[in-house]
Amino acid sequence: MRVWLRRQVYRTLTSTDRRERRRQRAEAKRQRLGEPHRVHYFHRPEDPVCALMAPLTAALCERFDIELEVHLVAPPAADVNPDPARLPGHARRDTAALARRYDLPFTDPGHEPDTELAARAARIITAALGNGDAIQAAIATSEALWRREEAGMTAAAAGFGEASVKAAGQATERGTALRDQLGHFQSGTLYYAGEWYWGADRLHYLETRLAKLGASRASKPPASLAPPLLESRMSGDCHGAVLEIYPSLRSPYTYLAMERAFALADRWNARAEIRFVLPMVMRSLPVPRRKGVYFMLDAKREAERLGLPFGDVCDPLGRPTERGLAVLHHAMQQGEAQGRAFLLSFLRGVWAEGIDAGSDRGLRRLVERTGLDWSAARAALEDDAWRDIAEANRERLLELGLWGVPSFHTGELAVWGQDRLWQIEDELSRQAEPQAMEQRQ
Repeated sequence: MRVWLRRQVYRTLTSTDRRERRRQRAEAKRQRLGEPHRVHYFHRPEDPVCALMAPLTAALCERFDIELEVHLVAPPAADVNPDPARLPGHARRDTAALARRYDLPFTDPGHEPDTELAARAARIITAALGNGDAIQAAIATSEALWRREEAGMTAAAAGFGEASVKAAGQATERGTALRDQLGHFQSGTLYYAGEWYWGADRLHYLETRLAKLGASRASKPPASLAPPLLESRMSGDCHGAVLEIYPSLRSPYTYLAMERAFALADRWNARAEIRFVLPMVMRSLPVPRRKGVYFMLDAKREAERLGLPFGDVCDPLGRPTERGLAVLHHAMQQGEAQGRAFLLSFLRGVWAEGIDAGSDRGLRRLVERTGLDWSAARAALEDDAWRDIAEANRERLLELGLWGVPSFHTGELAVWGQDRLWQIEDELSRQAEPQAMEQRQ
């Protein structure tokens, strides 16, 4: 009964019809009250994600008839930031890669911004909150902050003003409280009428929504400022290259990534190496409710865009994941193809088909449809060898400077997230170039 009830909760949460009804109600209310299309932007000066989101948000205001409200927020709370030591460096590198892809002005300086300059940036933005210049103040202070240019910050203060330390602190408290109340946990986020859009990767969803509502300033809705970055269908020969894949059976983003990751390895003739790890919550890393809810709703959007079924979820937390990893370890011992097949079967089963991997009936279905023998797989449940392997994989992941899933590593590149497979393709292409040159010679 508990399993059935949880499935209904997830199906309701991720229902496309429910989302559309909620959007229709929000728009009807907006029209009834005569209100503008109000978009909230949550900014933290020292967050590199905001170095991209501030100019993108300013451009959004130029292209759509919206009223923007800028809010300062504090750093993410401990319960949503499982690895505060690694996160800043990863965020800088990831933002720099996105900036290059979108031709936006951010270069990883290799260090965190100066704390005094960051505090001053917050004071300058606070001064601009009341006069409609906050987003421009955010852009100006961000450029000066990441370049560590005191003169640039002083120029921004001359142009926008500078509030007191107390006023900036109060503004940050108000912004953080509003963000938490609305249900998110990070900066570099946009909120519009009940839905969140985190970072440049999700801006296109908001643009599409506003265009459908007729909010475009042009007669024809403009192209996306930041379209989704997918790997192409290029192919090449990286014979001898290895693509390390770090999946978790309880990660919806792992489900979204796996078929594409395996196809990417095949197209480039690289060997896909599965390095499974335990889910974050089973590694004593917190995943609070507001974070989990956002991830589920975001994964639903992404699944729709990718053409994947999603939402009939039977959460594999705990025993189902342990059973799944035991069988996955067994399947991998039968060969790469068998390991792939079971991983894909398990992920599709628990994220899209509501199959209870904690029951013998459910797990048997996941096993047998891949061609594996159920008797052998059931016997593998008694073998705990997978635990040491999962721990070794976790340690390897940390060595790469990452901690979340799905993550990928090949050659000189290690990235986190199903949104970053295009980077893996770029790296595989780079590895293929010397081999192609040798063949030509």
